[in-house]
Amino acid sequence: MTRIDRSKPILVFLAGGVQGGAVVRAALARGLRVRAPVRDRTRAAALDLPGIALAEGDLDDAASLADASSGIDHAVLQVPSGPAEAMTAQAQNALSAFRAAGVKSFILKLASASRPLACEEPSFVANQMIEDAAYRSGLPFTVLRPTLYLDNLLKPSARREMMVDSVFAPPIPASQRIAWTSAEDCAEAALTLLEQDEMGGDHRIAGRESLTGDELAARISAGLGRAIRYRGQPLDAFEREIDAAMGAGTGRRIASKFRYFAAHPDEADTILARPFTPEPGLETFRPTDVESWVRTRQAEFHDGWS
Repeated sequence: MTRIDRSKPILVFLAGGVQGGAVVRAALARGLRVRAPVRDRTRAAALDLPGIALAEGDLDDAASLADASSGIDHAVLQVPSGPAEAMTAQAQNALSAFRAAGVKSFILKLASASRPLACEEPSFVANQMIEDAAYRSGLPFTVLRPTLYLDNLLKPSARREMMVDSVFAPPIPASQRIAWTSAEDCAEAALTLLEQDEMGGDHRIAGRESLTGDELAARISAGLGRAIRYRGQPLDAFEREIDAAMGAGTGRRIASKFRYFAAHPDEADTILARPFTPEPGLETFRPTDVESWVRTRQAEFHDGWS
């Protein structure tokens, strides 16, 4: 039974993106209303739907977030990936707005895999800094930590490789087992915990199977109805591709997590490999299997490559 006041909307950050969009859809499917902070209403036409109210709000502008948070009881907070200091400042702006508005609880949805203990890898450092800020806020919250997202398969470069070359080539060796999750599954977990008022937890959201690269390729092949091979991409090549697409230096930052996994295989297994098991607040949560996830997105995989 939900403990959310359904007369009030849930504040969902990054609603126009893959992760936030999945939270919006999960909320609407439950009959909940959503308020979505956006920097520019004219560029948010996709969110102009029944049940969604747009509010001018920029994570870099604390005053705008205060207005967006007014009258809100619950929120799902995620900040875009970037340098740790920038991510932390954005989270602090949101948290300050939450306190001022009297927000009762929120889900802290981390953007990437992480470990609960500190280390020097930049994305883990960013996650830890954001968590520390959340604890300092004094507000009730719970943390969601994803493994790796199947949604990465739908990036244009990955779809092209699969549809044209019949290869999936992430910067991860085929021997590394991963319990892949999805934006939709993480959104379902977030809304389940929020509705049940299960605060104070630290939840690792993973898939139902721990798969090697070859096993993942077999599941993708079954879902697509065509043979796909797995090929681990060398990290240097991955960095060059990211730099070419997003600017010099970006590849090194993004690849640092994968270099950490390669250098610390035991840590990689701890973070990525273990399948999801029911836990308090998520006793009824059932992750989607890879083959089913792929099969229901065949049109997206083939879009532009038919």
